Amino acid sequence: MRAGRLRPGRSLLKVAANENHELPAVGSMIADKCGGPAGATGKPPAKENLIMKFRQALLIPNPMRIGSAMLLYMIFLLTTAASAQVGGTADISPARSAGPVSIRPVKPPSTVTQQFEKEGIQIDFTFSALPDADGKEQGLVAGADATVSFKLTDKRTGQPITGLHPNAWMSARKGENPPNEAECRDKIKTFMGGLLSVRPDVDLNSYVMLTINHDNTITFINPQVAFNITKLESIIPLPGPGADWVLSKDKNFLYVTLPEQSSVAVINTITRKIVGTVSTGEKTRPMRVAVQPDGRYVWVGLDGSALAVAIDTASNKVAATVPAGEGLHNFAFTADSRFAYVTNSAADTVSAIDTRSLTKVADIKVGKTPVPVALSAASGLIYVAAINGDNLSVIDPDKQQVIREVPVGRGVVAFRFDPEGRFGFAVNQVASTVSVIDASTNSVIGSTAVVKSPDQVTFTRRYAYIRGTGSEKFSLIEVSEVAKKGKVAPVEVQAGRQPASMFPAEIGVADMIQPTPEGNAVMIANTPDMMLYYYVEGMMAPMGTFQNYKRRPHALMVIDRSLSEVSPGVYSSPLKLKYAGHFDVPMVIDQPRIINCFEARVADSPDGEKRKPVVSVALEPLFKGGKFKPGDPASLRFRVTDSLSKQPVSGLKDVQVLTFEPPGIWQQRQWAKEAGDGVYEITQTFPREALYHVMVQIPSRGVRYADFPYTPVPVMAQETKESQK
Repeated sequence: MRAGRLRPGRSLLKVAANENHELPAVGSMIADKCGGPAGATGKPPAKENLIMKFRQALLIPNPMRIGSAMLLYMIFLLTTAASAQVGGTADISPARSAGPVSIRPVKPPSTVTQQFEKEGIQIDFTFSALPDADGKEQGLVAGADATVSFKLTDKRTGQPITGLHPNAWMSARKGENPPNEAECRDKIKTFMGGLLSVRPDVDLNSYVMLTINHDNTITFINPQVAFNITKLESIIPLPGPGADWVLSKDKNFLYVTLPEQSSVAVINTITRKIVGTVSTGEKTRPMRVAVQPDGRYVWVGLDGSALAVAIDTASNKVAATVPAGEGLHNFAFTADSRFAYVTNSAADTVSAIDTRSLTKVADIKVGKTPVPVALSAASGLIYVAAINGDNLSVIDPDKQQVIREVPVGRGVVAFRFDPEGRFGFAVNQVASTVSVIDASTNSVIGSTAVVKSPDQVTFTRRYAYIRGTGSEKFSLIEVSEVAKKGKVAPVEVQAGRQPASMFPAEIGVADMIQPTPEGNAVMIANTPDMMLYYYVEGMMAPMGTFQNYKRRPHALMVIDRSLSEVSPGVYSSPLKLKYAGHFDVPMVIDQPRIINCFEARVADSPDGEKRKPVVSVALEPLFKGGKFKPGDPASLRFRVTDSLSKQPVSGLKDVQVLTFEPPGIWQQRQWAKEAGDGVYEITQTFPREALYHVMVQIPSRGVRYADFPYTPVPVMAQETKESQK
């Protein structure tokens, strides 16, 4: 090979072949110039070593100088290319066939784990995919169901850290680098602020409302202001009217009794599909349902018979049909799940059932028509109220007999204890009163009148809520006042426009008031109004309303999807992986104060939802700085322009405007009408003085509510001196 004779387009290998340089000689040259056989270690020569030899080769006299240098340069390039591959060096073994090389796709992992340690606390983060409805393992892909878990351990002792309340979110990573500690702290601060314009992709601190409805459906409603057109997330058709329901201990399954179908529907709360029905026997009427504290069995009362059914939650099959007594049935359990107690209204007895052997061990005689039954966590005793009897019967589980009778009067249809288990509230529908029993003394410490025809009592941490079928109001009793002063002083609060008695045939046995996860508020279902009301403690009226989409609710449930302690020191939450991408997972614990951003990757899937493209329009609110008064119709206008051409966009039919009062206690959605030249308009009436937020979405142009910041709108009855300056 002569210097200067390498023409453009000719490869080094071809030149070497034409000049009678056989390829094996390349290996010997590498051995000569790089200090050893090329295949001695199985590793490519170091780049720095090849560069040095390349420079030395240029100093070799005679025509071999250029050829040696060129071959070394070729080896350098090949080596550089090999070392640049992600995941290790390339496979340089000869091909087994002349056909095309097939590359096996890499299956996304099903589980990812990470670890973080600070101030002696170790946090193990686990991100795991769940099998699909057919039991197949898809891995962490868009469209799959998954769980996020944080395991907290004392590094020194190895003991789990219990009783904490971590918060976490998932948000798409904007750049390549993970957020540093300051950026992670800013993310958490933003998400905790609740700004709708900067919401996370997945909120691991959310909850959902469910209603059983008059049209044989179950609706899933998101009570938090979301980016969807509607808050109605899912509708599940039932095979027949649903009567009562209970959630499994892990919150993944919902058991709904269907009296007319003699069965229990089993619903997966993650996929939101009926996964099966459990027959309770031909011509039986399954009505009330309860789950024992350890979650092993779901118990179903077969009204009008002397039977109760135990469903094994591991297999969702009937484990046993246990003899009880005749009549209507209700359930209570000892704290250790050792015994189940079943009331038998026609037999005037309570059956004690051994949950290990699934056999009846005793029939205990109580007052006339017993239905309400409850365990006191404070005393460990079982309390049974008799609708047509005058006394409350107190049963000792160790003796399986009544040890005390507490006079409460005839007509008690509901009885429950407060969260601490000391104070029991006996709801008397005949007298429209509530009597409070102290479990420490087994005596009545106070009684008071409440709303007309009360039939249910529900608790938050501070208050007892009493629903009345004959009133559109509910009664509120502060438990702490009962504990400190023995004072039972109710307050009545409006909860709709019509009482439940407007539809007497649709008054059921399931709860119609449910506490929210925050612990200081409740949701209240109103059947005639077809509405759900949101009440925050300390107010004299509900703070907001939610539509039930023209369905009359017969039951209400709140499923808390926020991180909860599923086992000692393990805080977990299920979620749906809607989008593929690289996500940050900010997590914060208040006490001790720990902040960290973990990461998670979700792969693409043909069945998964894809992220919408970057929005193609710009939005300009034309009402900034306007003055608005409550009750007065106001014109709110937006100009929509093309992001590239800057020209007005006309002809849009799906410009939707969301107006709400933070944090979502009142909201309204309207379709905007085009006013010309890319300007769209709604007429909005604000109900009261407040600071409102206004947001816009245009689905046809890929615009979600989250894509643009909200526009704040202050509404005042009259101008203040400050605003006039």
